[in-house]
Amino acid sequence: MKIEFKYATIITVALFFWLCFEFWIGFHDAFVNFLPVTSILTVFIWGIALQKAITEKKKISKLTPWNYGKGVRTALLTTLLALPLLLLSRWVFYDLINPDFFNNVMIKGREWISLSAPTQDNFDNSVKMMEDFFEMKAYQGVTLFFNILSGLLFSVTLPLLSLKK
Repeated sequence: MKIEFKYATIITVALFFWLCFEFWIGFHDAFVNFLPVTSILTVFIWGIALQKAITEKKKISKLTPWNYGKGVRTALLTTLLALPLLLLSRWVFYDLINPDFFNNVMIKGREWISLSAPTQDNFDNSVKMMEDFFEMKAYQGVTLFFNILSGLLFSVTLPLLSLKK
């Protein structure tokens, strides 16, 4: 369990610093339209950390034979331990470091919608949907779902790489 907690912490710290890096470069205000691309890149950090956790766990379990199930358990436990830490780290980031993030996204979103909405009613509906999504609770829910999905996919696939052929 120490290895799983270690890598859950590594994932959390790495993704927190990734958020800070995105903010520092300007992807949270001036270049917010590139944010989805950089956010998808966090999946690689997640996958690398889970693979390292599985590899380290396999190395220390020399007395018992390694199997696919042990790899899945290691990756799932690491994911489950990382989820609350990630929620907390995102709350700290968006509340203390970059409290203007949601406003910046809303301003840019209104610009995009004004170019594409054919009617005022369509514009108003689109803005309302965007306002509902870009508030902390909804945003945390979506990113939590994305993190759970990523963790599950990696938990099922990465242990296959640690099996002997």
